[in-house]
Amino acid sequence: MRYLILLFCVIFSTVSQSQENNQDNSSNALGFFNKVKDSMSIENFQFDVNKLKFFGIENDTILLDTSLNINKYYQFNYRKKDNFEFLKFNNIGQVYNKLSYNPNNNFLPKIGFSANKMLLIGQEDYKFYDVAYPLTELFFKTVYSQGQLTDALFTTNINKNTNFLLAFKALRSLGKYQNSLSGSKHFRFGFSFIKNNFDSKIFFTSQKLEKHENGGLNDTSLIDFESGDPEFKERSKLNVNFEDAVNTYQTRNFYFKNNYTLLNKNKNYISIIYNLDYETTNNKYEQEQESYLYGSLRSGLSEVNDHYKFRSLKNVIELKTKSSFFDELTLGYINYNYNFFEINQSDEKIAGENSSLFSGSVFKKIGNININFDISQKIKGDRIGNEINFILNSNDKSKFNYLINLNLRQSHPGLIYDIYNSDYSNINFERKNKLTETKSLNIKLNKKSIGSVSFSLLNVNNQFYLTVNSDIENKLTPIANQYNNQINIIKFRYSNEIKFGKFSLDNTILLQNVDQEDSIINLPKILARNTLYISEKIFNNVMDIQTGISLKIFSKFYANEYNPILSTFHIQSLKKIGGYPLLDFFVNAKIRQTRIFLKAEHFNSSISSGNFMSSPTSPYRDSSIRFGLRWNLFN
Repeated sequence: MRYLILLFCVIFSTVSQSQENNQDNSSNALGFFNKVKDSMSIENFQFDVNKLKFFGIENDTILLDTSLNINKYYQFNYRKKDNFEFLKFNNIGQVYNKLSYNPNNNFLPKIGFSANKMLLIGQEDYKFYDVAYPLTELFFKTVYSQGQLTDALFTTNINKNTNFLLAFKALRSLGKYQNSLSGSKHFRFGFSFIKNNFDSKIFFTSQKLEKHENGGLNDTSLIDFESGDPEFKERSKLNVNFEDAVNTYQTRNFYFKNNYTLLNKNKNYISIIYNLDYETTNNKYEQEQESYLYGSLRSGLSEVNDHYKFRSLKNVIELKTKSSFFDELTLGYINYNYNFFEINQSDEKIAGENSSLFSGSVFKKIGNININFDISQKIKGDRIGNEINFILNSNDKSKFNYLINLNLRQSHPGLIYDIYNSDYSNINFERKNKLTETKSLNIKLNKKSIGSVSFSLLNVNNQFYLTVNSDIENKLTPIANQYNNQINIIKFRYSNEIKFGKFSLDNTILLQNVDQEDSIINLPKILARNTLYISEKIFNNVMDIQTGISLKIFSKFYANEYNPILSTFHIQSLKKIGGYPLLDFFVNAKIRQTRIFLKAEHFNSSISSGNFMSSPTSPYRDSSIRFGLRWNLFN
């Protein structure tokens, strides 16, 4: 009710102001004020959205979009991305279970703790701005008890050539279950300078995740939850596996790129590019008392404090040219140096591993067809992978367009899966994992009248995975494995939005099949989302509004279980989840540059008993009403 009242106040105050601005000024008794014009007033401000642009590290320019559409609703969440292929846990800022397989997109080794990647702002999310007016973007969304999710960004051009941005995202959510507190901080700073033959970009991120890990419900409480007994509707009454476990993950990344054009004549050029990428990451798992689920502690220890750190420095130098034959030809050298060690230990686990690669890229435009070919070939380094990527796509967006992508990539699963010595005596990795090899063919077809179709074939070799021995008392102790046989995956995805008058029906369906001798990659065969909504303009066309119901459902499958000590999922074959509908009711509104979102999430939970799970021991979210807004301010 508080959120409804707040929403009404915001709508009423904004609409009242808009309607007052639209009133006939001839009613002014003095008449004099009709002739007075303020140069800073809204009426005399000639706003041009084309002067507000942002672009990523690959210079893919995008105009700022403050419109209200169904995709903005899907992206109004903690990640600010569509979560169609992921399953949320019961609190915000926790991990996501995967409903589809997407290979590791990095051929350079990282620390591991792979479940955290979904919660971080990665380099694919870096944005550099070019704005004629100072721009502020405010993001707010309510959470589950005692906290909030906020994100504030400010950017401005110091002059025509120079821009900087400051942004900070913060979360705190207590959650409904015991020991499920989530918190995070994400600071970003960006700087770009473009003038004549010189282009320089800097981006810095400092991110911290703090997750109180409860390890899911224990066996007794799991039965109580699934029974649907009203006594346990107060979720804090359910007992969990861990009451004192905390995971803290911190990472900092400094990205610096310079592009200097040596020669630029008759649209042909030669450029030198230098890129520095420095990263530090550390993860600490703390537990005050040992848990029988992981076994006993090492001799002389009374508590768990597993703390590992990773540092990497990547230097890239490239020569880029354009000629009458090649639209772009790039040749480069990559040096990648990293080390990995345990905090409070004198010796490094991996000390000063120095690796190098050769890189090359070709881009050619033939009529309405773009051809891209990229290669990264290892020169030195055991844990470094190779990559070949080929893309053929059309560039006429007004008509039928397509994309064909062939990718071959080798990637390391993570350094902690090679070397990890926990304070738990049973958890000790000393192994040399092979590189996982993934070959994929992706075909995407899109036409506005018929929708979007994508077809993917994936072949996976040396798949790394974790298992546990569920027959013993220490049934959460992770065991590292690597699959020697091939795994083949077929995916078919179709998306289309059908409009009839003021009504719209947005549909997305994903069909997938896994061909494997053993159950290593487990996925639902069917995943679907259908959203029926109505769009309307109200209050004298001042406000855009969308309201409707969204349904998401997936077939039953042996979902992976989250393992807190390594922030990774392990496979299991004891319990299937899925086959239940997730229904959300929503009301979205837009007034000028303000978008307001009100959502009754999973409102059918009260009639679903206790069969809605995010993993075999972690329940999905109960019904709740959440409110939020996204506000763009232009000065």
